[in-house]
Amino acid sequence: MNTNRFETFFDAILAIIITVLVLKLTQPSAPTFGAVLVLNARYITYAICFLVIFMIWYDNHNLFQVVEEIDNFVVSIYALEIFAISLLPYFASWLALNLESVPAETMFGIDFLAIDILYILSIYAVYKANPYNCGLNQTNFRNVLSYIPIAIMILGFLLTYSGYVQGIYICVLISVICWVFFARFKRPDTGSTDRFEAFIDAIIAIIITIIVLDIPMIANGTWDAFFDIKFEFIVYAVSFIVCFNYWNYNNNLFNIVNKVDHKVIWIIGFALFLLSLIPYLTVFVAENHDSFIPCFLYGLDFILIVCTSIFTSKILKDLDPANIALHLTLENFNPLIMMIVCVLIGMVIGYFVYPLAVVIACLISILVMWAIAYLNK
Repeated sequence: MNTNRFETFFDAILAIIITVLVLKLTQPSAPTFGAVLVLNARYITYAICFLVIFMIWYDNHNLFQVVEEIDNFVVSIYALEIFAISLLPYFASWLALNLESVPAETMFGIDFLAIDILYILSIYAVYKANPYNCGLNQTNFRNVLSYIPIAIMILGFLLTYSGYVQGIYICVLISVICWVFFARFKRPDTGSTDRFEAFIDAIIAIIITIIVLDIPMIANGTWDAFFDIKFEFIVYAVSFIVCFNYWNYNNNLFNIVNKVDHKVIWIIGFALFLLSLIPYLTVFVAENHDSFIPCFLYGLDFILIVCTSIFTSKILKDLDPANIALHLTLENFNPLIMMIVCVLIGMVIGYFVYPLAVVIACLISILVMWAIAYLNK
């Protein structure tokens, strides 16, 4: 069977899982750095899961650039892999809440180990289904280094059951780092940007829609009850515009982009990770709009997203020096730098005067960039 529909289905599932992960994150008990840092294990676990799922997508993105046909056995292996991936948010949340629990460590480790083993099996199944695919046979997806993360995870089980309870958690983290590093040896990094654009669109679309899930229901049918949650609506509106602006920027950018490499994909992947935190930070700000720390973290996340856009633009220009339209469009980064400066000013005002000024500055910076783009037409 042709891979196109399967790729779309697989990408859609990964996009949903990678975004709903944030719904499992616990809100800090107070609007302070101390309360945020207490939840460090949850944030690290979230980052690990996000990285694993994005890594799986990236591996398959590269694999299916040289594969056009698969059989039912390949689909069956991928079905089991999708099942294991779908359980990752659940067991990750259980582990994050119970780092000293051997059962929680075990189930997280088993699920992660199953994902890795099924990923390797899926690669071999694809090779078996395409014995005469010259492009596939010239790649190096069946790399012996793929087994090293599995060995590290098995070591984690030995550590956990030898008395060091967090052994599985630590070894999973190490194995993910190894997986990312070793993957560099088997990347074709060629082909159309269409699938990558569709994956970006899916993630942003889901992020935009899950933000609204955290707006509390109005207590009753009065205007007073409605205005009691006005800050929730204000922050939601800003978050919607932040996410839409990032999509719009990338949409316009990829209209003139001819090719991407692993650097572009990973930087945008990092941007999507930062963007996936917007729903979480939206709730944190809405519930503590008169506190500086939540607003500061929201502004910091926004600045980092803008920085990734600057790095992405620079790499795209270096990657395709013959693309005149791209170089003219990205002639300078002044609008993006102005956005960062605007939010930094908002942080100063937020610290000394009105905390919500940081979030308002994010909105103003976007509106200013839109105005500049309109005037430059």
